[in-house]
Amino acid sequence: MDRETAFTAMVEDNRGALVRLARRYAGPDDWQDLLQEMQLQLWRSFDSFDGRAQRSTWLYRVALNTALSHVRKPRRDYHALDDVPEPGDCGHAGDPLAVLDAFLAMLDPVQRSVLLLDLEGLPREHVAEVLGLSVNAVAVRMTRLRQLFEQRFLED
Repeated sequence: MDRETAFTAMVEDNRGALVRLARRYAGPDDWQDLLQEMQLQLWRSFDSFDGRAQRSTWLYRVALNTALSHVRKPRRDYHALDDVPEPGDCGHAGDPLAVLDAFLAMLDPVQRSVLLLDLEGLPREHVAEVLGLSVNAVAVRMTRLRQLFEQRFLED
């Protein structure tokens, strides 16, 4: 299999995960730009994959690093004050995706990465490898995320 065919197959096999990551780290107007940026970084890094990790682990790491760089870029976001939820109010009680979006918005980049990779169904060992954390650190962060979610969205 030539390089381009192998790359295309890898991206197609993981397209759903890449789209979900892009949508969670970028706004509705620029997630497709982030997706393209992820694919570009994957292409540029494709030859550096040395096989020490699973290809999917490497792909998540490159995509996640690209997403985190995207989040760190300075930009100006303006929100009307009426659109900003009050503490403890997710503002969208009937829409689970809106609740998830509200929860993700309040997390730091590492917390968001842990949760998104967990939601992708990656085993904790895989999440730990992608993020460069220990398995115990991932477990602790998941416990704290669960507690934070309950505190912010389930308690009165």
